[in-house]
Amino acid sequence: MRRFLVVTSASVLVACGGGAKPAPAVNVPAPNGSAAASGSPGVSAPPPGLPPMATMPPPGVAGSKKAKRKSDAALFACGGGGKPSAKDPAAEVKRVGDACAGASKMHAAGPMIRGSQADKDAHQEHKVHVDAGKCYRVYFATDEGVKDAVLVLRDSAGDMVAESPSAALPEDGAMCFTTSDDVTLMVGIGAGKGAYAAQVWSD
Repeated sequence: MRRFLVVTSASVLVACGGGAKPAPAVNVPAPNGSAAASGSPGVSAPPPGLPPMATMPPPGVAGSKKAKRKSDAALFACGGGGKPSAKDPAAEVKRVGDACAGASKMHAAGPMIRGSQADKDAHQEHKVHVDAGKCYRVYFATDEGVKDAVLVLRDSAGDMVAESPSAALPEDGAMCFTTSDDVTLMVGIGAGKGAYAAQVWSD
């Protein structure tokens, strides 16, 4: 009733042309029990007319509509979280790939990718073809001059499939593609400089 009276008084003032400014908004406490009923004491309901919230992507999707992430604890234990640094990056990539072959049931699907980069340089990109119905994992290593590096895979639409700072991409499993695509493997050096190597494995 109090809110009704305040609003009505303001309406009368404006209607009479008295030149008065509109009355300021008045916060009326919620009736007893309404906050408790909502389960959020002291939090008001959002105002009406707001656009609907964006829907969350389905589980397993990391931005790309062409690939799904498949988590596997055995694969995380093999390469995931490992420091991708060695005196010979290519030899380290082969070692980790071979060590994970039993858990991943994968084999090398392409030649060794090699390069060198410094933290002051722009990231480097390598094109890789993937087939529909196949799952992939990338093994990566740098030499000891690189202190921080990240590996990112994007699909042909530019959407992210996965990223990892460790010896395996993705760290916790594999990337399974629903359509054939030409993806981009991106190497970024955050600190230091030196050589790196990477290799794509597939089932």
